[in-house]
Amino acid sequence: MINYKVQNHSLSGAVKDFGQLLAERPPFLFLDRDGTLVPIADNPKEAILSSSTSNVLRQLSSRLSKRIAIVSARSLNMLAAECDPREFILAGNYGLEMSFPSGQVCIHPEVQKVHSLLSEVRVELAQLADYDTRLFVDDHQYSLCLHFHKVSTAERHIIHGQMHELEQKYPSLVFRALPTSYEIVPSIKWNKASALQAIVGKLSLSADDFLCMAFGDSLADEPMFQWVNRHHGLSFRVGECESTEANSLLNAPSDVIDFLESLLLLPL
Repeated sequence: MINYKVQNHSLSGAVKDFGQLLAERPPFLFLDRDGTLVPIADNPKEAILSSSTSNVLRQLSSRLSKRIAIVSARSLNMLAAECDPREFILAGNYGLEMSFPSGQVCIHPEVQKVHSLLSEVRVELAQLADYDTRLFVDDHQYSLCLHFHKVSTAERHIIHGQMHELEQKYPSLVFRALPTSYEIVPSIKWNKASALQAIVGKLSLSADDFLCMAFGDSLADEPMFQWVNRHHGLSFRVGECESTEANSLLNAPSDVIDFLESLLLLPL
């Protein structure tokens, strides 16, 4: 069920007539992956995009002239393995690497400078995971993620200490502490809002000419919501949260898919 937060809704009554909004501006969709299109899994390798969701996305891409962007922390290669890069805009590593249906691929120049450092950290994380099999490493090429959700709360201080040591050793990288993982990313002023701005820029489009819609489930998606709100669009936070910049709420990834399916029933 779509639950609009009227108290935080810049469009207020206008959203009640969704068809009217679409008549005024064609939609441009920006979608997070994990927790938004796919339920969160203990092991990220088990968070698989379903064939039914993939089918809905393909149909929408065709209807929207390929104006669907998947904006994820995962690597561009991983996104391209499940979403045809000829049909979708793909933004991996929060958009530090992007591909477009035209075949254009863009990689942030600053990422290349720290690639060798990430390789060094990758080796150190692999050694930690070999020593403690409860740990596992996600390698996104231009970022890394160490998962420790299987480690008991009482023992996690050891992981925090090890990450602190690595952080001191590699000051050109950011060690971002999440509830049950650490993200290691280049120290670049960049977020998902930067990615959305880069996408419309590369396409030589004006965001205000479209009904931009962003869907996400985490703190990392908040800048994306803010960007869409500034352009008078719709932003959807998925799942429970204490506060959000999103102007609408959806309960779960299944509601996101229901919403996308409902778009297929409207004249786009």
